[in-house]
Amino acid sequence: MPLYIVASPIGNIDEISPRALQILEEVDIIAAEDTRNTGLLLSRLGINGKLTAYHKFNEKAKQASLLEKLQAGQSVALVSDAGTPCISDPGYLLVKAAAEEGIDVIGVSGPCAAISALSVSGFPAEPFTFLGFLPRKNGAILEIIPHGQTVIFYESPKRVAATMRLFAEHFPESSICLCNDLTKKFEKIYRGSPKEVLEELEANPHFEKGEYTCVVNMPAKQLEADDSPCLESQLLDVMIKSGCSMKEAIKALDHPKNEVYAASLRLKELLR
Repeated sequence: MPLYIVASPIGNIDEISPRALQILEEVDIIAAEDTRNTGLLLSRLGINGKLTAYHKFNEKAKQASLLEKLQAGQSVALVSDAGTPCISDPGYLLVKAAAEEGIDVIGVSGPCAAISALSVSGFPAEPFTFLGFLPRKNGAILEIIPHGQTVIFYESPKRVAATMRLFAEHFPESSICLCNDLTKKFEKIYRGSPKEVLEELEANPHFEKGEYTCVVNMPAKQLEADDSPCLESQLLDVMIKSGCSMKEAIKALDHPKNEVYAASLRLKELLR
């Protein structure tokens, strides 16, 4: 029987799809990140599902028993506390193992905070990078933030102000769409430069509540002091001198590939 990856509401309970309801009613087992949270959701939906815990602290140990049940003909639905499983939530190890064993893995699409935030940001989605939760140290954060594209990450209410200060200091030219408690009763979206978002955030006495999804439109990296040509120019130069394709030029440049790819998209737009 299949392993279903079932998206659940990120806030508003009406986000649950009819297909998700049907699957949750019919499966033999519901593997939940938190059985208490999922139990409350199922109760509100009128579903009496057989729950078992599957979270980051037991996923390796629980994987074998769930695979055994799937191979024995039982159906399993994997759900997280909110949104789509495996997106900054446990689950990919189970999905990988099931696929390797020839078990059908079926996605039951639905809410995802990262994609919902991107859709309301007003920023370009091609390309975008999803970073999940950021590292705890500022130096590590600065190392992984790509330039010249849209970046999405999750942040806790206790760290969000500090993260906005970091962006205000190091990426003041970026534009931010900071979403708090998407689809819930007190949903709020902050928009502007990092400094503007930080000021509005700190003016709200309740900002340290709820969950945050941040979308950042990162500007292209500034030229270094040596005045090296921009990546677009370097790509064009390689293509002309070597007579190669854009794909081959991307491989030839010794720069982070996500930045080179973003530059190639901008170059294609310029050459239209």
